[in-house]
Amino acid sequence: MMNDLDLVRDLRSQVRQSEAGDLHGARRRLLASMTPEPRRRRLPRPVLRVAAVGALGITIAAGVTVVQNLPTAGPGKGTASAPAWLSVANAETLAKRATAAAVHQPDVYPRDDQWVYVKWDFYGSSKFANELSEKVPRYTTELWVRGDGKERALRKEGSTTLKRRAGGEDPRLRLDPAYLRSLPLEPSALLERLEKDAREIPVPRAQAVFIHTKLILEQGAPPARLRAALYTVLSRLDGVGVERVRDLLDREGVGIYMDVEDTRREVIVDPNTYALLGGRTVHLGGSPSTSASPNGGSPEGEVMSSVAQVATGIVDNAGDVP
Repeated sequence: MMNDLDLVRDLRSQVRQSEAGDLHGARRRLLASMTPEPRRRRLPRPVLRVAAVGALGITIAAGVTVVQNLPTAGPGKGTASAPAWLSVANAETLAKRATAAAVHQPDVYPRDDQWVYVKWDFYGSSKFANELSEKVPRYTTELWVRGDGKERALRKEGSTTLKRRAGGEDPRLRLDPAYLRSLPLEPSALLERLEKDAREIPVPRAQAVFIHTKLILEQGAPPARLRAALYTVLSRLDGVGVERVRDLLDREGVGIYMDVEDTRREVIVDPNTYALLGGRTVHLGGSPSTSASPNGGSPEGEVMSSVAQVATGIVDNAGDVP
């Protein structure tokens, strides 16, 4: 049997070897090409235009994101139009990139006696008044969650008083570090766990997991690896899609969304760092049969509520800021 070396020798023997004349001719051509031209020729404009288009085509083919300024979608606005070369095609792609980026990032959790700090900027449309929007359409809120989950504290904009609340065993409220540490990082096991923890939310299974995961991301400030695993869980739910949007602070992001009847719930992710930017609830427009509902007369694409995550960190006491 012929081994690899014999095969290489046999193939090499069939190729004509370079002679001295070949080498001298190649040397002359090389030296001639190194001689500078007396004057640099400029390409005609049409050629330059073709070259630029070719370079753009190569960039797109290589998967490089070309930046474009998109229309702002602030409070009450619809979705910003996505560029033709949208770099994230679906939620699964986003989750895979976030997972790869998080591999070498350490999991940092607070001690039991420390606190996770999260600051939000919140907007709620008066057309969709609820217990969240209150009387102020836009305000900031600061949240502290103790590391062992035994206590939470909240401070709203303009107030110097902390509203404290004891922690509980209800998984819908267990967004504390102790709860997050108990969640598996393997996506299938994590999905099974979240299905169990969200079973009391009175909506279909996929919607319940989406809602619970959205709360964990927004209020729990999970480390990068768990955050990526949560994105993976979202990508596996039926009815999930992605779109390019701008958040409440006008930051460009990728929205992972799920539509439920006339409402779109959305988690907004930074497409470069995969950090959470926030979330939105968008009115999709009701059909004639639902036009009598509170949302029926509102324009399609109007933002019902939006939250932007401004800052997160670990502090020693409730009331401290990183």
